[in-house]
Amino acid sequence: GLRGRGGAGFPLATKMRAVRSAARGPGETADTNVGSDDQGVETYVIANAYDADPGSPLSRTLLERRPELVIDGVAIAARAVGAHRAYLYLHPEADRARSSAESALSRRADALDGLTVEIALGPGGFMGGEESALLAVLESRRAMARQRPPWPAEQGLQLRPTLISCAETLASLPRIVRDGPEAFRVAGTAGSRGTKLVSVTGAVARPAVYEVPFGTTLGEILDLAGGTTAPLKGIHVGGPTGGILNATRTGVRLDYEELKAVGTHLGSAQVRAIPDGTCIVNEAAKLFAYLARESCAICVPCRVGTKRVGGILEGIYSGLGREDDLPWLDELAAHLHDFSLCGFGITSASILRTTMREFPDDYRAHIVERRCPTGTCTPARARRYETMVQP
Repeated sequence: GLRGRGGAGFPLATKMRAVRSAARGPGETADTNVGSDDQGVETYVIANAYDADPGSPLSRTLLERRPELVIDGVAIAARAVGAHRAYLYLHPEADRARSSAESALSRRADALDGLTVEIALGPGGFMGGEESALLAVLESRRAMARQRPPWPAEQGLQLRPTLISCAETLASLPRIVRDGPEAFRVAGTAGSRGTKLVSVTGAVARPAVYEVPFGTTLGEILDLAGGTTAPLKGIHVGGPTGGILNATRTGVRLDYEELKAVGTHLGSAQVRAIPDGTCIVNEAAKLFAYLARESCAICVPCRVGTKRVGGILEGIYSGLGREDDLPWLDELAAHLHDFSLCGFGITSASILRTTMREFPDDYRAHIVERRCPTGTCTPARARRYETMVQP
């Protein structure tokens, strides 16, 4: 029941089986001792502790406080897939997490049973933590997404079978091995087992990283952080590419399927309280401006789409919007979701879809009434963002 904590929620056991299957040599069976010195293909394990979202330092917090859980989890995963080499992939600014991990590796050296664990640093920036981009970094190339399939489990690092998993996911393995799967399944929901680290930010009394069981409601998470410091307008869930829900959605549970059903995703597990008095059109424009800067630019839907959406949103809050901008934005959201190469562009569509659905009055005020509903927007453009193809 352990699903990836990195946002996608892919079952870890399925990844492990895929790596083991790809690592078997010709004629080998499921009973073969994968990873032995004279059989099969060399495999790797990568613990992704990059924390691409600057507002959600989950892996850093985990490594600073309980690094042995991550190291032991890496060792268990390596044993399961037959890997003799593993990487702990960190953000270049995670100095304390790196120091803590190095100390834990020294203490655990005898227990690693021949496993070599190397700490590798990413390039900085949001895309550095994307699954296929980090493979490029480890191969001394630019952090850019790549076409899948083939998946990393089949052709990952150096085109060898590679298990890539979030550090938080791997940190759950020691408890499962020690206490058994039933103990792990006690917390959480039927489809989302266990607990989850979340970063609570924005208009709350005690912004910080918290551990909660899956199934906890957004309202309960905000209460855990001391409650809100102002009346809320929205709740931003999932980090920079996540959707913004109306403040009335406090009953939505932290659950992979339930978050997807309301139009967002778990993402970086950031829960941001947006105070009343915030213009959601402006907020969406800021998010797309950030995404346009951070895009690796390898695929057209993301490289052009994020910039185009940002420009249209800027035009709307600058008093240049038209009613046909809304179906155009909806079409662009579909292109981002359907044709982007990686999750960066695919999930960014949730920003548009949720804000247009949950906050139609903010869009209507700007487009129809030519005013900001909160009186906070300052025009950013003097001309509309026009394109050759537009309704």
